[in-house]
Amino acid sequence: MRKIKKALALSLALAMGLSLVACGDKDDSTTEPKSSEATSEAASSEDASSEEASSEDASGAAKIEAPSTDGWDDSKKIYAYSWDEDFSKKLNIVLDKFPEYKDYVEFVTLGLGGTSDDYKTAIDTALTSGDKYPTLIPADNDVAKYWSEDDSKTANLYDLGFTDEMLANSYDFAKQYGTTNGELKCVTWQATAGSVYYRRDIAKEVLGTDDPAKVQEALASWDKFFETAETLKAAGYKIVSGAPDVKYAIWDTQSQPWVTDDGSKETLTLDKSVTEYLETAKKIYDGEYSNNTSMWDNSWAADMKDDSKVFCYFGCPWFIGSMQGNGATDGNWGAVTGPTSYHWGGTYVCVGKDTNNPELAAFLLYELTCDPDVGVEITNKTGDCVNNKEANARLIAGELSADNAAAKFLGGQNPIEVWAASAEGINLSNLTYQDASIKAFIDEASTAYNSGTYKSVDEAVKYIQDKCASELGISAE
Repeated sequence: MRKIKKALALSLALAMGLSLVACGDKDDSTTEPKSSEATSEAASSEDASSEEASSEDASGAAKIEAPSTDGWDDSKKIYAYSWDEDFSKKLNIVLDKFPEYKDYVEFVTLGLGGTSDDYKTAIDTALTSGDKYPTLIPADNDVAKYWSEDDSKTANLYDLGFTDEMLANSYDFAKQYGTTNGELKCVTWQATAGSVYYRRDIAKEVLGTDDPAKVQEALASWDKFFETAETLKAAGYKIVSGAPDVKYAIWDTQSQPWVTDDGSKETLTLDKSVTEYLETAKKIYDGEYSNNTSMWDNSWAADMKDDSKVFCYFGCPWFIGSMQGNGATDGNWGAVTGPTSYHWGGTYVCVGKDTNNPELAAFLLYELTCDPDVGVEITNKTGDCVNNKEANARLIAGELSADNAAAKFLGGQNPIEVWAASAEGINLSNLTYQDASIKAFIDEASTAYNSGTYKSVDEAVKYIQDKCASELGISAE
């Protein structure tokens, strides 16, 4: 029953176009992963090759060994699917390091929206029919749990040779997202940590300095945020373009899952992160601290240009490219963590359960997500912030390339320092597979509350609860 409801919920979320990011879990995602020892025993009973694939390098760190291609033919070729070319660009960095595998990996780029129903259908169809079985399945974090929580579709990466020790450089939020019922079902190379990008020229004029440490002090809490908003308003500026700009930062403060399952039914429990967002957005709207734009509309994008009066945007590493594309000027922006750590987007990769080459799949994912050398190269070649603490420490210490686009955008500031600090504070242990749909209802309720359609937070929350009951079949107690 849960699988049926889950599929319906995902289809609803996709149809509503909840995510505009190219980069949803049950509360069992907080279950502790299997120990390496227990995993090894389980794996050996199913496939002795996974035990052989894991070893230690010269430093004593656990690693997945590169499989030998001796005796391989076309039957060992794997297919790496994706909705666009981003995943292939990242995985090709691994393949350039290990060119002996290039003939055994074929990319299938579908040219679809990463959170679209069409992408879900295309992957599911390929899993059950056709001659190009999806061994590597990347998915946006809004929909990845559709595959990662379905054991009939995706493999447990612990059974393929991954161990907890190998994930030592991963940020906790990525392990929280990728773990279901003690099984590691997906991994990511990305750390899509949120930050606040602020205009340096406005900071100098209004705050007296554009120094990131001083600007962080002005935005260190929501109380400080509104104090600074009032100061900016008095000087003729808006702190953000639209009230929804702060939503990801507040939503990631979830203290409990919004959907719980006692085995017989699912129950909706909206925590204070929902009411706090409704109240914060309303305060921004009523206080005239924004231009009342909506995310991704033309007015919102135009506010990124130098002739606007908007001080800051909440965004993540990939968001810098969007800002540059909308006319934001390189060098006139800085970055700070802001009131709270949060994430926005991210791509997680699953392995198809019936892959014909689990050894190669596991090795490529290990290199992509666990090898710090690859992590440094991904950042320097593509601008991504990586989910690898050692790689980020090296990038902070001097290995960031001189032509890094984010550093140029930030006026020479090392962006990894901000993103890595934020990544340490992200908690995704309370995410559920229904969250994408619920967030769409929260957006609708917030817009109506801001405009006066709803006269209280309670009325806005009632709307969210009613929508969850009628469209998701999940009711509050």
